[in-house]
Amino acid sequence: MLLNQELIRLIQHPLHGVSLVHANDDNVSTPHSLSLDEARLMPLPQSARIWTLTDSGERYQSTIELSRREQLYQLAIDCEGKGRFSLDMNKKSLTVDWQKGGTGPAHYIQTLAISLFLELNNTLCLHANTLVKDNQAYLFLAPSRTGKSTLTSAMTEQGYQLITDDMAALYQRDGVFVVYPSWPKVRLWPDSAEHFSRTATLQNTTSQRVHARFAKKEITFKKSLSHKAYPIAGMYLLDRDEKYDHPVTISTLPASHGLILLMQNSMLGDAYKALRIDATRMAHIARLLNTLPFQKVTYPTGLKALARVTSELDKAIVTAPK
Repeated sequence: MLLNQELIRLIQHPLHGVSLVHANDDNVSTPHSLSLDEARLMPLPQSARIWTLTDSGERYQSTIELSRREQLYQLAIDCEGKGRFSLDMNKKSLTVDWQKGGTGPAHYIQTLAISLFLELNNTLCLHANTLVKDNQAYLFLAPSRTGKSTLTSAMTEQGYQLITDDMAALYQRDGVFVVYPSWPKVRLWPDSAEHFSRTATLQNTTSQRVHARFAKKEITFKKSLSHKAYPIAGMYLLDRDEKYDHPVTISTLPASHGLILLMQNSMLGDAYKALRIDATRMAHIARLLNTLPFQKVTYPTGLKALARVTSELDKAIVTAPK
């Protein structure tokens, strides 16, 4: 089946170290490759369901279901967009069945579908945005709707390049954790998008509405010209505080606290036990905490404070021991 235009654009660049290929397309040199196609998918029986996540908020409600039959996995998603992915680990193939209207499948492919594939291939995936400066990568973690995309977008004004949004895949290379680029996009609520349009911080970008029912905008940055791996120099937990009106504070998190936070900021919630990879994954997280600093960034809320916050945060990052 021919791919729709959204998926054709998606396969033009590898995502998180994974080349998506269709028909006889040639893939570039990446750690992994998945064939990508579109087709009508029959849901696996209810008895095959191994995990369900329901998340509700003021502006949304989302449900994710994961089913398994031997080496065939299905992700059913009902959020800002609705559809189904089928991942065949034997054939290394990903099939998409997506409904028209709402957010298209690309966002969920580069986050949920690829994180499922990579976690099953022994690669740790975290809910994080990745910025690169001076050939070093920095992970920024925070729960959804707490300003992660806004702050990391503002950091591009300090000379950083956004290389992943919402998900970072952490590969291990000779004792070093590295991350590959994905699509350079963020999704911003109207007040943040309007702020950047006034300050021209997001220069040379394009934007589009992500859903007919939401005013949220998808902001696209300039793509990375290469798909090389960047060594990770640090991880930062963002702690935006409405009552905080002091210079940015960066403090080291205790290992025990860091372990809990990394588990909470995993891409697939608590699905890892159902996937029977939780013990191996815990060992990866422990190794990560023993290898890289994990620090909390406390900073004031509000768009007016962004310029000061990003300047102070950049100085702290640049002067941190490498």
